Amino acid sequence: MAVMTIEQPLSAVVRALHDELDPPEGYRVEIIEGKIDVAASPFGMHADILLQIREAVAPALPREIGLYENTTLEEPEVDRYQPDLAAWPRELIRTETEWVFPGDQCLLAIEVTSPDQERRDYAKGAGYARAGTPIYLIVDRKRSVCIVHAEPAGGQYTERYETPFGKPITLPLETPVTIETSDF
Repeated sequence: MAVMTIEQPLSAVVRALHDELDPPEGYRVEIIEGKIDVAASPFGMHADILLQIREAVAPALPREIGLYENTTLEEPEVDRYQPDLAAWPRELIRTETEWVFPGDQCLLAIEVTSPDQERRDYAKGAGYARAGTPIYLIVDRKRSVCIVHAEPAGGQYTERYETPFGKPITLPLETPVTIETSDF
């Protein structure tokens, strides 16, 4: 019996496979907890919540920081995520050759959960913390809560604030931003 050996770390193999995938239109591919994860585009309410967040956050950001969708964040171990919305330095994103960006350059990552896929967004929290992303916001539509994670240290967030829909949340950005959640 022949035995195949892999001379690269598993993380490199998974990332190489991820690099080669060409998902159909309307799907995104991420690496979550070391596994390749394919998800369909979310429902309309998901997009509306992101619009409300964008409208609240964008005016508070300095000119050199932009809010982006469809960007790929890489954490130090193996995972790669496409946050629903993320704040990045414009200079970093304005490239014709790169599509994967280091998570420690992301100032804010936002995930809005989709029905029956909440677990994947919660699983990303550890990777965002490992990457050093300062703020991670989960809008959990099933539980009707927003959870702000802040102050990553030692691969986890040291601060966590949970707020039910209907009450405002504050993102601890350089200029703090309050977001009304009554329409979530």
